[in-house]
Amino acid sequence: MGWTLYTAIYELRSPLHIGYPKVGNLQRTRTYIPARNLWGAVTEALTRRGFFTTDAPQGDYQKIGAWVKAHCAFGYWFIRENDEPLCPHYEGNRLQYGPLTAAEFERRYLDAHVTTALDAATTSAADGSLHEVEFIAAYNQDGMQTQVGGWVFLDETARLLLGEASQWSAWLETLQVGGERRYGFGQLRLAENGWQADRNPSGYILTLNQARPMVRLAAGQALPAHALADSVNAHGQIEPLVGRETPTDNSQRFGMHLTTARLCWAPGSILASTAGFTITEEGTWQPR
Repeated sequence: MGWTLYTAIYELRSPLHIGYPKVGNLQRTRTYIPARNLWGAVTEALTRRGFFTTDAPQGDYQKIGAWVKAHCAFGYWFIRENDEPLCPHYEGNRLQYGPLTAAEFERRYLDAHVTTALDAATTSAADGSLHEVEFIAAYNQDGMQTQVGGWVFLDETARLLLGEASQWSAWLETLQVGGERRYGFGQLRLAENGWQADRNPSGYILTLNQARPMVRLAAGQALPAHALADSVNAHGQIEPLVGRETPTDNSQRFGMHLTTARLCWAPGSILASTAGFTITEEGTWQPR
């Protein structure tokens, strides 16, 4: 089995919120889209649009989700500026996004809105209901539409169905990613020429002829995804990574099942020595 690497680029058509731990009343956002969120968005889009294969019947979320996990792999997607990803990385103890400092990046791309529930009896804000949601804005500080994008790996099975630009666009021209979707957040549309084969990603050594895609990074490079902290020598931020799943026997309990927490180096952490990783079905990078 072999994998083919593509780069996908989408434009934000509405604010994008990817959940991150709260600070006071502020519900913070991640500054990138994790692979797990992309898997969920692609699964939802394919299922709603009637996609099916011999082992994934039309309309079956569980089986189409399993098919996507088995035959597709995703890198983390980052905001792109001047056709380059603004990947987080540490310069000493200071976090940067591409050439931008964290403060410059936040001023350029992040915003927030405040909401509250009303108390019908007093027609004023209900006690304890005030909260602020941070998001990646659809337009940056200069009024330019925000773009996000990154790696997509397709194996031979998925490549036949989704590998051509016309095929990917037919099924996945639009995606909805992240939280606050009932307010219309997370709408993405494929950019012009936003689906291209990528054979030589700068700075990474890829192995694409194994059961899962593998990536090798040199000492001093920044991790562009969550990497399991086991046996990885790096400096940066470690966080417990937990996902939400819907129980297979009760779709009404959407997102009520929590996955087992795994300690990971966060994107942007700097490797202290050369390391190789396998991109797992969950989207995290497993040291090898």
